[in-house]
Amino acid sequence: MRFATNAVLALLQIFRCSNNNVAAGFVLPLRNTNIPPNKKQPDPERELARLKLPCNARDMIALASAASSTATDSTESFAHIENLILEAMQQNAEKSKEYSDMFGLGQSEAAFFAVFDAIRKSGIPLGLKGSPFVLKSDDVTKALAMDDNPFVGFFGMDDLEKALEDDFLDAARGSTDNRKGWKITAVSNPRGDSFEEARMTFDDVQTALEKGTVIFNAAGAHIPKLAGPTLACTDATCTPNAMNIYITAAGKRTSAPPHTDKQDVVVVQTSGRKHWKVYAPPDPAREPMSDVFARGKGDDSLPLYRLDEEGTLLLETTLEEGDILFIPAAFPHTTSTALDASAQDDCSVHLTFNIDTHVWDLDYLSIRRLALRRACVKDAALGQSREKDNRYVGRVNQLPQPVHSDLMSELPFDFLDEESTDKDAAVDAVTKKAFEIAERVDEESAALVDSKTWKDTVGKIREQGVEMLEIHRDMYLAALEEGRVREAEDAMTEHLPGKRRAMTQERMQRLSLFRVQRYYEKINEAKAKLQTWSLEGTPTGASTHTKPLPDNWAFTMPLKVGDQVEADLGGAFFPATVTRAAGSSYDVQFFDGDKESGLDRGMLKLLAPPNLAEEEVDTSSMTPKQLKRWKKQQEK
Repeated sequence: MRFATNAVLALLQIFRCSNNNVAAGFVLPLRNTNIPPNKKQPDPERELARLKLPCNARDMIALASAASSTATDSTESFAHIENLILEAMQQNAEKSKEYSDMFGLGQSEAAFFAVFDAIRKSGIPLGLKGSPFVLKSDDVTKALAMDDNPFVGFFGMDDLEKALEDDFLDAARGSTDNRKGWKITAVSNPRGDSFEEARMTFDDVQTALEKGTVIFNAAGAHIPKLAGPTLACTDATCTPNAMNIYITAAGKRTSAPPHTDKQDVVVVQTSGRKHWKVYAPPDPAREPMSDVFARGKGDDSLPLYRLDEEGTLLLETTLEEGDILFIPAAFPHTTSTALDASAQDDCSVHLTFNIDTHVWDLDYLSIRRLALRRACVKDAALGQSREKDNRYVGRVNQLPQPVHSDLMSELPFDFLDEESTDKDAAVDAVTKKAFEIAERVDEESAALVDSKTWKDTVGKIREQGVEMLEIHRDMYLAALEEGRVREAEDAMTEHLPGKRRAMTQERMQRLSLFRVQRYYEKINEAKAKLQTWSLEGTPTGASTHTKPLPDNWAFTMPLKVGDQVEADLGGAFFPATVTRAAGSSYDVQFFDGDKESGLDRGMLKLLAPPNLAEEEVDTSSMTPKQLKRWKKQQEK
């Protein structure tokens, strides 16, 4: 039966590639996995429904399944997905070197660019239509035509220690209970009010490692050495992306509980080892009020025992130094560093590059939502149309599986490419597909939005995406320049005694804490512009926001839990989300997990104008437990 399943999955992957203009076929990476025979294997019928293959595919799959029942395991005869990437890496070697030289970078950054450019050019599907895969260190080295793997040791604990000495960084520590949602707490332990006493130290990190994984979010923007690889990821994929560092001490049975991410992620293991298990996405219709891109986070429950009993384990592998792992958005995964007890492992350090399509509205669900809002058409089919609503929960998760998958799909990599010879054609193609998907969701609401509004919405999303892309590029280039300045300063003071340099006033002004904030403010301005545009349309049916907004609405309109704001902390504004509203007092959580309590209304700037005729929240799909939690949250 397992042979038949493998053959079915192989053909499914071949069709998936053909549907995405990829010449060669590939299969799920069973070669690099160690799925125990008692674990549940991928269900061919479910995979078939998920991929929405042509009808004649069923006949071919049935034939392949029957033929393989008497044959040996033929999985190795199929072209694996990693071969597509490795071949593309070989073909773009010269392009990658030219890119690295253009920015004065080294062969390591050229290698990072080669990986991400290969992912883009190979045409592999992302998100719910994607598949995880592993590139082993020796294969990567061979594809790059290098003597040594440039990712081995690229960033380790010594690099982190220096980064902490040079800057004012922040980090979080993740929880380790695989029965509960993944939660984070702060690592920093201020010892006083002075700058030096408030700075997080390397000792703080080592202490936190005793309790769990330490996470540095957006590290590519803050740490100059990591800005080059993050810039390479952004430029190669032509999407505004970010990069995080994850550090785990050896011997941790659970270093990250099972969870899903909003991003497609590329994991590069630079030091130590880590064991990974990746599962197929759970059926969203079973828990429609759970965000498919945030399962197992916060209060959402995605325990490991349930995944092992009911889920489908797609890949299980131990990443060694120099290995690369790709995990599509919405695919549950969990990690461990409790490996061979006889081995003296170093701390595991890996870099996670986030392909942030869903973060920046670069999916078809966002197009539909904004187009309906622009046309002032009530979303009777899905609801969740208010700005504070999570568009990835509710009735959207009860759509037929093929419609749900298409609606959640990311826009093409080339959509934001400013060097494209025909940008209008890209907009037209995405507009056509967006309307077709919207019709499948609800013909009536799709028809109420005229063709111009559909195209204008796609154009506006592209406009925001290009602006986000440029802001991210400028942010990483600024970090690279700061790195060069620090190198020059190090060279000038190398002869002086003492390892740690004094933090002068001039250097303090250049800290990433201040440098990065300028770009975050631009990001929030770009997001607010798109939201405001979507609310300024002419009603075509039922009226929506009809009351005029006061001039100072950003600082005076009532706030609710979930509102996106900027918090004024000593004259600098930082992006945050309202987590509690009690009269004129508010609690917020910042993007990195930090929290502030008891802020006055005048200290919070609302980023988008509220819809003054918001529809009621649809609670029909909530379980009793979810409804109780929602009501409790509204009462806060």
